[in-house]
Amino acid sequence: MENINIHLNGQNRNFTQLRKLIYSMNLLPAFSKSSLDPFTQKILQQLEKGTDPSKLKLIIESELCVTYGLYQYEFNARELTQKIFDWWENSL
Repeated sequence: MENINIHLNGQNRNFTQLRKLIYSMNLLPAFSKSSLDPFTQKILQQLEKGTDPSKLKLIIESELCVTYGLYQYEFNARELTQKIFDWWENSL
């Protein structure tokens, strides 16, 4: 039971930190922080699975365009992917 709690606490901490990072990128300035929670959760799940940067970049592009209605010229998916991977490597 203790191992599960440790894992959940780590996951919650990672989610909170990733949420702050994504929100700080000012992708959707008119939206609340919580509106990006599904996006944040999807990204975190991919990181935990060990996805590679090219796959994560495609997920970021797809989510921001399809789910949030952005155009690809409105954000830099490569830069977002790099920032997220840098954060992930530093959080391990």
